[in-house]
Amino acid sequence: MITIAIRARQIVSSNVDSLVSKAGEPRKMLRLLQSEIEEALIALHGDAAKARRQQTRLHDTAARLAAGAEDWTGKAKIAVDHGREDLARAALLTREAERAKAADATAAAAALDSQIADANAVIAELEAKRAVISARIADLVQPETSERRMADAQRETHIDRRIDRIEALERRAGFADVPAGAPSPASLDDEIAGLQQSSAIDAELAAMKAAPAPAKKAAGKKRG
Repeated sequence: MITIAIRARQIVSSNVDSLVSKAGEPRKMLRLLQSEIEEALIALHGDAAKARRQQTRLHDTAARLAAGAEDWTGKAKIAVDHGREDLARAALLTREAERAKAADATAAAAALDSQIADANAVIAELEAKRAVISARIADLVQPETSERRMADAQRETHIDRRIDRIEALERRAGFADVPAGAPSPASLDDEIAGLQQSSAIDAELAAMKAAPAPAKKAAGKKRG
């Protein structure tokens, strides 16, 4: 836990702005730092949970030793009642040894309190640091996203213009779709050609009508 805590403190005390200004690829550097924070958080959460389990075992051990130690007092009285002062002394010495073990277990459990508290404090600081780094990554990504969106919009506008131009050319060439019931370009050409032909014929007929009629041939020569 000590090594992880030291590295975590280094990460927490790091100056993000300074790191970003010095990094050749700021976003990549920030993501690496974010990854380190997440790894440290996983390790610290695991160590804190392990310390809490160990603390619970120590409290249980202390309680068991303390209760067992007091049993030796009754045993010492029994020995005295039977005139076995030597056994009574040994019982009391055992009681004191058990009490000392219970006190040691209680002290060890208390020592874990500070370790758990330190781990929780570092976890909170790392969480805050991760939030700062996530915000900086978002700040770096946002301009790129805006530029990409602008580029996409420009491309789409350019494509739209090309499509509009193609559609206009198709309309001119007679390839564009026409409304239902409208004559096709080919039929229009045929109809217009027919009108032109009709006009030419009408003009020719008018010219024929306007021309003077040819003189009739003279009657046959009179007989002598």
